[in-house]
Amino acid sequence: MMSYRVFARKYRPQRFCEVVGQRSIIQTLQNAIAIKQLAQAYLFVGPRGVGKTSIARIFAKALNCYQGMSSDPCGCCPACLEIAEGHSMDVLEIDGASNNSVESIRTLRDNAAFAPVRGPYKIYLIDEVHMLTTAAFNALLKTLEEPPEHVKFIFATTEAQKLPATITSRCQRFDLSRLREQEIADHLIFIAQKEEILLLPDAALAIAHGADGALRDAESMLDQLVAFCGKTITQDQVQHIFGFTSGDLVRALGRSIITLDIHGALSLIEEQSNQGKDLSRLLSDLILFFRDLLIEAVHPSLEQTSLSKLRDLVTPEKLLNLLEELGRGEERLRWATNKKLQCDVLVIKAIHLLQEVTLSEVLDSLSAIREGKGDDSLEAVQPIIASSRRPHRVLLSPPYKNDSELPGVAPSPSSEAIEPVNPEAAFPKASHHEMNHQVPHDDAETILISQALEKSDVHESPMTLAKDPWSDIASSLSSESPLKFGWLKAGRFFKRNHHEMMIEFPASYQAQTETLFWSQARKKIQERLAKTLGEKVELVTLFTGVEVPEEAVHEDIPEVSPALKTPKKNAPPSAKKNPPTPLEPSSAIPLLTSEEMDHFKNDPLIQKALELFEAEIIS
Repeated sequence: MMSYRVFARKYRPQRFCEVVGQRSIIQTLQNAIAIKQLAQAYLFVGPRGVGKTSIARIFAKALNCYQGMSSDPCGCCPACLEIAEGHSMDVLEIDGASNNSVESIRTLRDNAAFAPVRGPYKIYLIDEVHMLTTAAFNALLKTLEEPPEHVKFIFATTEAQKLPATITSRCQRFDLSRLREQEIADHLIFIAQKEEILLLPDAALAIAHGADGALRDAESMLDQLVAFCGKTITQDQVQHIFGFTSGDLVRALGRSIITLDIHGALSLIEEQSNQGKDLSRLLSDLILFFRDLLIEAVHPSLEQTSLSKLRDLVTPEKLLNLLEELGRGEERLRWATNKKLQCDVLVIKAIHLLQEVTLSEVLDSLSAIREGKGDDSLEAVQPIIASSRRPHRVLLSPPYKNDSELPGVAPSPSSEAIEPVNPEAAFPKASHHEMNHQVPHDDAETILISQALEKSDVHESPMTLAKDPWSDIASSLSSESPLKFGWLKAGRFFKRNHHEMMIEFPASYQAQTETLFWSQARKKIQERLAKTLGEKVELVTLFTGVEVPEEAVHEDIPEVSPALKTPKKNAPPSAKKNPPTPLEPSSAIPLLTSEEMDHFKNDPLIQKALELFEAEIIS
């Protein structure tokens, strides 16, 4: 009675046409045989169960077939049969793991000098060649580079990175890829038909998914299923025997994480653990789910799928962070003794990661509150507040001096002030004394005030507005979102150069362009410039402006007539200047007085922000 042969041996390919997948490699080898352009050594690299040894044996048959060297060996002559059974005298299969010493390689090298017994070639097939020692590789080098005419070497390995470069450089290398799930499923159905087994298509796909691209693993799993199920195999039986998780449950777990349902996610993991499911496989499937969701988010499909309903609930940025965290967790889970504990912790970390808020989201929420959309913004960030109930301390050193510059405080006539002007810039060649003699006093005051108004944010002449669109754009954007664009009002039109608009800012404002939302803000500014000017304009920011201390400005400014001064009603008294402290970024940005600080703290927007994030201000 013939003994039983497992499917992996019984249905091992015997000809090139029977190999599953790897078509480019098969075509290359067949062409080399057809034109008789053979190398002295071949290296087959790839994961387990993809056909490295099978292809090597078929290649050896093609070289030593009794019907002559052919790209399609007969498979039935004595030479082909001996090679298939593994006891050919001309094709020597060597296990690199057990014959890795330098003595074994020296024996091989000495025997290589003898001619083959039957066929035209003596072929050495070394499996797992990376297991050879360094001394064994060194002993093989010379023979590998210049072997006798009748000797061919075929190496197979799963870890090519362990081979010395001196070995790989002497071989023609072929990298075998993992097989696609559909290719494996089709081959399993072919075997089932030969064995008169009813293998349902979804069950075949479940086996192929569990095999992870290895055909030999899939054939072994089919053997095991036949022993358990008999002649009919269903998807539920496959999942029950091997502990696989259904796709519906993986999607349910992913949906629970995205919707921040910690209880639901942990319940699913506990259920799978109690049923004896493979949690490592569950985590791998979950990573694939989020991978598919990320692709759907960045490149939406035309047809509606289950992922289409979830892609708007989480941003691609958070999906990338989530995949990185799950990838690190998969590595830890591989060596963990308590896999359920690791999965529970990983799911909780994933949900908290999705609850984290970025700086742009905070600023957008605060801007929405200012614009009267507070309820919607509160709903958007409510999960963040609910999950992180801890007080925050905000160190405040705001670069604001006047009430009109505070966030959330609209400018009023009582708070407008003329920006100090350097008289040396206005009258470069005339001192204070000379100016009083050259120009009448009233005319000098008029010129000084006119030049000050031209540099002010709130007074623009029609001629300046016609040549300088920046003031209107900066004021408009600042009123829309003071948190993002309020600092633009400090910019001054420098010059227009073809399609470039150059705006000059004080040097201390350069840090504003290093925030996360600057790229989006810059795009919006350029769109507003293009709309105003009627053509596309590139924004160029220059940080070369000099901030002049207030005391130095007032020393040389001529006295302005009281009748021409701008009235300042109810203006808070100026604070006495103190030497710069480490908290002050520069002497050009003074701290607020106590009255101004109280006005800042009582601003509705600041109060709403403190309430929203449970923070406090310390000066």
